[in-house]
Amino acid sequence: MLALAGVLLLAGGLALPARAADKKADYSSLALIPADAAHYSVTLRGREQFDAVAKSKAWAKIQNLPAFQMGWALVKSQYADENGKLAPLREWMSQAENSALVDVLVEAISSEIFVYGGANTADFSHLYAQVNMARYLGPVEELIRNPNLKGAELTEVMSQAQMRSVLRVLARNPDKVRIPDLVIGFKIASAKKAEDQVKRLEDLLNAVVQIQPILQGRVKRVKVGSGSFLTLKLDGEMVPWDAKPITDMEEAAGEFEGVVKKLKELKLTLSLGVRDNYLLFSIGSSTDGLAQLVGAGKRLTDQPELKPLVRAADRRLTGISYTSKAMAASSQMNQKDIDRLSLLARQGLEAAGVPAEKRKAIEKDVIYLATTMKTNMPEPGASLSFSYLSERGYEGYTYHYALAPELDGSKPLTLLDHVGGDPILAAVGRSKGALDQYRILSKWIKTAYGHAEPVIVGKLDKEQKEKYQQVSKSVLPLLKRLDEITGKMLLPALADGQAGFVIDGKWKSKQWHKDMPASDKALPMLELGVIVGVSDAELLEKAMKSYRKVVEDALAKAKELAPPGEVPPIKIPDPEVKSVKGSKLYVFSLPAEWKLDPQVMPTAGLSAKVGVIAVSAEHAERLLARKPLKIEGGPLADSKRPLAGATYFNWPAFVDAVGPWVMFGVEKSGLVRMFGEGAETKTDILKQVRTVLDVLKVFRISTSATYIEDGVLITHSEMVIRDE
Repeated sequence: MLALAGVLLLAGGLALPARAADKKADYSSLALIPADAAHYSVTLRGREQFDAVAKSKAWAKIQNLPAFQMGWALVKSQYADENGKLAPLREWMSQAENSALVDVLVEAISSEIFVYGGANTADFSHLYAQVNMARYLGPVEELIRNPNLKGAELTEVMSQAQMRSVLRVLARNPDKVRIPDLVIGFKIASAKKAEDQVKRLEDLLNAVVQIQPILQGRVKRVKVGSGSFLTLKLDGEMVPWDAKPITDMEEAAGEFEGVVKKLKELKLTLSLGVRDNYLLFSIGSSTDGLAQLVGAGKRLTDQPELKPLVRAADRRLTGISYTSKAMAASSQMNQKDIDRLSLLARQGLEAAGVPAEKRKAIEKDVIYLATTMKTNMPEPGASLSFSYLSERGYEGYTYHYALAPELDGSKPLTLLDHVGGDPILAAVGRSKGALDQYRILSKWIKTAYGHAEPVIVGKLDKEQKEKYQQVSKSVLPLLKRLDEITGKMLLPALADGQAGFVIDGKWKSKQWHKDMPASDKALPMLELGVIVGVSDAELLEKAMKSYRKVVEDALAKAKELAPPGEVPPIKIPDPEVKSVKGSKLYVFSLPAEWKLDPQVMPTAGLSAKVGVIAVSAEHAERLLARKPLKIEGGPLADSKRPLAGATYFNWPAFVDAVGPWVMFGVEKSGLVRMFGEGAETKTDILKQVRTVLDVLKVFRISTSATYIEDGVLITHSEMVIRDE
């Protein structure tokens, strides 16, 4: 029941009264954030959402359940009983200062909670990414240099190589070796109560200082702006670096002296205090992160990426999140990373003993590939998202200020008319350039193979070489055929660019597998389907038949090359072909020994504009038929609108699909016996479970629409909630 309460609280807004839009934006902490922030996020209206849940009809139904009332009565009795398990909590709460602490904590999460990462957070994030890459590449580089290492020696050397590679990253980036600025803020109504609790903590820390000499002089009060902050200052000198000297990892004298010095100079400052009706906690090398929240200079609201939020200022905002371009770039592979991988590949060629002439040709292609990757590297961009309460539930927008050249938002997503009308889940999108990308990939695979084959063959003995030539003589023509089918048939046939998947649950059976217990009532099962937009149905059908022929030839070759009797004869069964309303269904029956319900029949479907793969003929037929989504307003209301992507989730349909299984599991489990025998007890338990499932249906439909506007990738989302 507590878990369910958490779900309802997460949803929030179940019984929020409609009211006039606020005249002024209700996100006051945003005005404090400097323009160069790497990250900022805030949650708003916590108490308002909590109260909405507490007053909702859905929560009232949960509270009226006998199981909930019994559990709540047990909690209250344990709290009131002198010997109860919750007695220590009652005693703790009976102290006025502890009760005041709880009041402050509740107040802190009721209105506004924000997290701010300073500009140096991007530098730290980039350093972390470099360190993480070094952890993997360092051992690889060492293995290239010493390919004959084995056993315990290999383990030890790899461990040292990993640490050495990390230290070299730190040595190359001394200016980034610092604790980034992070501030967490809580809006409060009573600064006095919060200050009293900070003073309690200060007294406690001062008591600890008396018995821990290492903390002497490290707990202080510091003035930052208009606030007084309790600070605890730590530094790298407190760490016993000499216990295992870093200099032992050096391959050149003094290689890591600068790193050791930097680590010893590292500062960590923890600060807690109250300012401008905010309880602020900060982590950083100093109190600079707090000082940035003074309000002087340009603010984050001045950034052009924040303009959409200004337009939503009259909404009842529940959350905002922003990530800067620098922060986004810090986690992406950059040109230096590609150069390092290119160098590593060239070193590997030399270590592998590739002859100089061949190595020169390979290195030329490696350098060309690296240059191509750097040229086509996507440009990072900032991102903004925000959500707000609406009369229907929750609504929100996400803005990605980075180019998405692979997405195509120039046309409507016609596949939305082929997801079955009211599925459980549907996700559809359109991309472009798949054929060009495949051709590039195919080219580089052929290039890599062309370079690798003579090197590999050159290291084989006579018998191995004969076996390789025998296998390659059979396999290479098959791979060539697959490449031609994909590049000349499949991808041109799917040039429309649309693709998606659908989950539904409309089929039922009393026994889906012969080895499972039969149910008195037919149980639904999730139906999985994949849909694609078709540009040339005839060419797609030809491609599928060609793929089948390749597979059959591959199986025949495998049997031919293997020792007699080692590979059993395998035959792909012929599908049953059905014509349905201008479409074709290719239905494959499963072997009887699999013991599955006869409805389970993998099926491929094809019409002039749509291709389908489903686990049943009925679902495939349903997806091929044109049946628009059942939508009442929201992001997907306009089916003619150009979109790059769309999602749809039907929560009641999901509950209807899994609910009978929950009821079946409860009925067959020992849960009923735990609360006593008898039909009345069983009926009561099942009734309560059914009530919980019905309550979950307060979540209705979640939809999102992704589109491109003025070069910005925008996603508009909505969750509809009905408290009935």
